Amino acid sequence: MSVVIDANLLVALALNDPRAAAVDRHVREWASAGETLHAPELLRYEAANALTRAVVGGHLARDRAGAAWEHITRVDVQLHTLAEGADTVETALRLERSSAYDAAYVVLAQVLDAELWTLDGPLARNAGGLGLPVRLVTADRG
Repeated sequence: MSVVIDANLLVALALNDPRAAAVDRHVREWASAGETLHAPELLRYEAANALTRAVVGGHLARDRAGAAWEHITRVDVQLHTLAEGADTVETALRLERSSAYDAAYVVLAQVLDAELWTLDGPLARNAGGLGLPVRLVTADRG
């Protein structure tokens, strides 16, 4: 079985976000169940961008960015190139997003017959309303 994960899960772990414990619990459960983690290639770019924003915003010391990056890359995630560009554009429009980034994760989940797990509440709500395979990780249980 496969699970698609949003970059924000790995960023939460790396930054010890208040939701990190819930994310860590899921990652451990997926590993115990033999689940394979997947994401679009853009996961690493989004994670690097989030770390940059954390440093600029004063939430991460500049000298800790390398360690945070190592924490992100330690999680074994199979990265996928974008093959379904037209479907990604259509999904982004259905999700009422002005960016295709989130849609790339959703489309990958559909291609793999998996669920996308995210910390993005609006994405999870919009996708759920459209019957798309998106689950929200919450601090209480997810």
